[in-house]
Amino acid sequence: MPRAATRSLLCSFGHIATHAELLEEFDGQESAILPFRMSYGRSELLRMGVYVCTHLTDLERLAAWCGGQLDCVTVLAESGFSVGDGGEPHLRLRRGQGGASGRRRADAPMAHVHWSRLRTPIPSREQAKRLARSGGQPDRLRVPTREALRQAMTTCLSYAESAQLLEAMSEAGFPAEDIAHAIAAAPRRVHLALRRLDAVPAPVRDVLSDSFERENHF
Repeated sequence: MPRAATRSLLCSFGHIATHAELLEEFDGQESAILPFRMSYGRSELLRMGVYVCTHLTDLERLAAWCGGQLDCVTVLAESGFSVGDGGEPHLRLRRGQGGASGRRRADAPMAHVHWSRLRTPIPSREQAKRLARSGGQPDRLRVPTREALRQAMTTCLSYAESAQLLEAMSEAGFPAEDIAHAIAAAPRRVHLALRRLDAVPAPVRDVLSDSFERENHF
């Protein structure tokens, strides 16, 4: 995902931070937050208590506004793998926050929302900062690609589409370990369908766990 050449502190947080996270970053000094917001025009208050980078795309702003992450076929399409109907954006939101869940869903009336539990957690602010210091590009506005792959195979793609996607990702050099992780985390019906279609690329088959081989899934 292209980013603005000029980075802000929020970029090292994964492009989003809550008011509480900023207070923690500035040792509880409320007076430090306003200069942070105004510095170079690189950050903004998107909604109450949530700050984001000003260079976000419309899809990223939607995810931030709703308190979730881009997910499923939307993340895969951003990575160059066109799958599914290519229509409404797919978001991952969290249940269990009372009326907040309903309000977040209402904020995205044209989105396809997934409520499933994240198997690969979104990095915390501190984890994002460590990744940034090591030269990485932390991102808390989309689920990891392997998590998006698992979600797509589970709910939004036919088995034939999943087979085509796995082949395309393998040929494009997507890590076999990440593809294997996505398959392993998918429901058993997906395992059986992929086996029936002989759809698991050989490099991925080589790294699948022994437990799947013992259960004769692959």
